[in-house]
Amino acid sequence: MATLMELLPIWTSVFFTLAVYSFLYGENPWYRFAEHAYAGISVGYAVAFNLDYLRDQWFDRWSLQGGGMMAIYIVCILIGLLWYARFVKKYFHFYRWTLAIIVGTGIGMALRTVIFTQFLNHIIAQARIPLFVAGDMNSTISNILIAIMTPCVLLYFWFTGGAAEGGPMDYVRKIARYTIMAGFGSAYGYTVLTRYSLFIGRAQFLLGNPPNPPEARMAFIVIAAVMLITLFGSDFLRKKD
Repeated sequence: MATLMELLPIWTSVFFTLAVYSFLYGENPWYRFAEHAYAGISVGYAVAFNLDYLRDQWFDRWSLQGGGMMAIYIVCILIGLLWYARFVKKYFHFYRWTLAIIVGTGIGMALRTVIFTQFLNHIIAQARIPLFVAGDMNSTISNILIAIMTPCVLLYFWFTGGAAEGGPMDYVRKIARYTIMAGFGSAYGYTVLTRYSLFIGRAQFLLGNPPNPPEARMAFIVIAAVMLITLFGSDFLRKKD
């Protein structure tokens, strides 16, 4: 028989799962409690994680590299504290400095990553792709389609509205449209299947199907009954009044 310390996380997981799904019934206190608890725990964890990271950086790295690095560390901490100037109208302009530093640095780092991962690396991979793979017809067909579809989509966006109707560009536009719609359709289908997979996994947990703990089934029955009774009861009393 499971102990109290083993049952507590199971019942807690079932409760918050059902509380979130209770939103399908409508806005209610169960859902609001789960929403606020999730937001509060997430923020608290993030704050604790970042403070722990700062402490580790100080003791394991910055404090060991001399006075210059120590000064830089202190300046960084002070810049971070300027975020709280947002709550004081008199010093709100200091908050803009911190925001500008964070946004500018983030955009600069992101652009460098995007250029390499989504532009240069794709061009290199496209140039190196073999059109024919000996003994593997599926890879051969896939590579040929990639070699045709990728340039067609790029040409479609580069010359949309600029190229005259008729000629080879008509075939390029048609191939590009089919490619784009296939990409959108597959991305949407993948997203839907992922959500269904998450839902099925959570339903199996609530029903206690192996390898999930069987105690979750009883928790599901009890907590679901309590939530339904309270929701129906509150609606009935509200309508009666």
